[in-house]
Amino acid sequence: MALYWHPYLAELLRQDYGDRLIIEEELSLGDMPLRADLLLIRRHPNVALPFPFSLLGERTLVEYKSPDDAATHDDLVKLETYGLLYVQREGLASRQTLTLWLLASRFREPMSRADGAYLAEVQAVGRGVRLGSLDGFPTCLIDLTQLPIASEVLPLLLVSKGPQERALVAFLVEHFESYPRHLRWLQELHVQQLREVLAMKKLTAEQIGLDYEALLDLIGEERALDLIGKERALDLIGKERALDLIGKERALDLIGKERALDLIGEEQILERALSLIDKEQVLEELLRLQGEQWLREQLERRAQPPDAPESA
Repeated sequence: MALYWHPYLAELLRQDYGDRLIIEEELSLGDMPLRADLLLIRRHPNVALPFPFSLLGERTLVEYKSPDDAATHDDLVKLETYGLLYVQREGLASRQTLTLWLLASRFREPMSRADGAYLAEVQAVGRGVRLGSLDGFPTCLIDLTQLPIASEVLPLLLVSKGPQERALVAFLVEHFESYPRHLRWLQELHVQQLREVLAMKKLTAEQIGLDYEALLDLIGEERALDLIGKERALDLIGKERALDLIGKERALDLIGKERALDLIGEEQILERALSLIDKEQVLEELLRLQGEQWLREQLERRAQPPDAPESA
């Protein structure tokens, strides 16, 4: 199932800038199903914000494209429409009082067209940011993959993917003590890169303070197993709990028969194996792994009454 990134952007902005910004999600702009992704309102307009948040107006409508989507000219048209509807709804005296932002990991050029939405007086105002005027609205096109890796920009970097993804993950892993709140988002949004960086640096998740129990509570056990890896889950969240989720019969295929025998227990494996449909195949596999004598002993033990003494 595809990941829906938009709520993460809102949550990260609240985490880092909630004391300076009011964040409203899916702002309705009329009777039609027109909804802007975010409305950002500066709590204290005179308080300086770091780049690129320094380019926010007192009110800013944000259109965000997830990493799998490219921003196109149609998105610029939509953003302009949202701006016009918002100005009319709020009765703003000037379009200059509303800023528009388009955030994306990819832009499909040309974004600006003379016969459509036209971004006038466009200029680069910093790495990854173009500023211009869209029908009178101050407008920023922000390429999330080109922003500098810095603490002030982490809410935007964490909802992007591209050439800087590995560098972002490495930065947070190297400075894990300084950014514990951001590090946890890697477990869900950038899990593959996290695994690779940890392996490259010969670190474990536990060494950088990642809490898998918290991950289970945050995103649910089923998805956590997919992210952690089912074999790793046996060690991290406990044999019984992990096996309940995976299923004991599947453990034979997922982690290998020899390790399954060790983790689950020989008697439990045999008990479950004998209840499977393909009994002959399972018995042949157990015979190959453990030997004829072991299998005979297990079958005899299973056939004995509960109080019968075991044979010497």
